[in-house]
Amino acid sequence: MQSVGNKLVVYGIFGMLLIGLIIPSISNGEADALIGQKAPELSGEPAVGGGLLKVSKMSRELEFVKDAQGKFIEKDGEYVMRITRNIIVLNFFATYCVPCIKEIPAFNRLYQKYRDKAVKLLYVNVDPEMDQAKVQRFIVEKHMEPPMMLPNQQQTMKAYGVESLPRIVIIDRDGNIAEVITGFQADLEQQLSDVIEKLSL
Repeated sequence: MQSVGNKLVVYGIFGMLLIGLIIPSISNGEADALIGQKAPELSGEPAVGGGLLKVSKMSRELEFVKDAQGKFIEKDGEYVMRITRNIIVLNFFATYCVPCIKEIPAFNRLYQKYRDKAVKLLYVNVDPEMDQAKVQRFIVEKHMEPPMMLPNQQQTMKAYGVESLPRIVIIDRDGNIAEVITGFQADLEQQLSDVIEKLSL
């Protein structure tokens, strides 16, 4: 009986190791399938403040052009408008995800680095049971600087193939998914900087 029990333990451990090897390859395959595809529409309430956050609106901003004195520029009796196409970095996040929390300082630094450029960083909360008040306290406690969206969790995870966390999706200025980063990355700041700089060319 003892030898049978030992075999079951060994098989169990082997099974877990095998699953651990298979799952990442499946996730990477799905991530590769998303690259080059049009980014699915994504919207939700901001965790802090009112209104609605919408990725399509963030990716393409319209603004009136001002001169050096801060006055709106007119041409042919109409104000001149400028369209800014932004790179979008979506960080799919849950408050229970320890690796996600470890990446907060790096994401904060990237937010500060690109906040005045045509790059938008956004947390996308996928907590299964979302309590806005708790999320707000969490943001303050963890000193999270980029805005956070509270979308429909199930629809969001299905649309972006989120099966594990951390997961970061980078959308280029044409609205296409350019890169997907899965799992904890010790060099996340450098990886994202490299992708953003490449897309900015």
